[in-house]
This record gives sequence, C-alpha cells and structure tokens, in this order.
Amino acid sequence: MTEFEKISSNLVISLENIAYKNGDISDIGNEIGVAIGEHLSTEEELNDFISGLKHGISLKNGTHG
Repeated sequence: MTEFEKISSNLVISLENIAYKNGDISDIGNEIGVAIGEHLSTEEELNDFISGLKHGISLKNGTHG
C-alpha cells in the first residue's frame, strides 16, 4: 500500500467513524487534521495540503481562476 493510499484510507475511516452527531466545519477540519496530521511532518507538506484543499474548494465554489 502506498503512502497516499494509507493517508486516504485513514481519512475515510476517521470521517466515517466520527463519534458525535452535531458539529460545525471546524470540527470536520479537526477530524481531517487528526486523521492525516502524523503524515504531515514538515511545513512544506502542510502548505501543500492547504494549497490542495484551497484548489479543490475553488473548483467547487466557482472561484477557481
């Protein structure tokens, strides 16, 4: 299993098993951080993740330029 597959699998499992029913967008961000945080060991990796997140959001909300 590749590192990419491990990270994506951890993320899916974590989001599928959130133990609480009520929350907000920051709770989802926290769950994502917990699921993948151990794989982001450098500032560059964190910045790459944030860049990818912003890119994906811009594609969905119509702000991609």
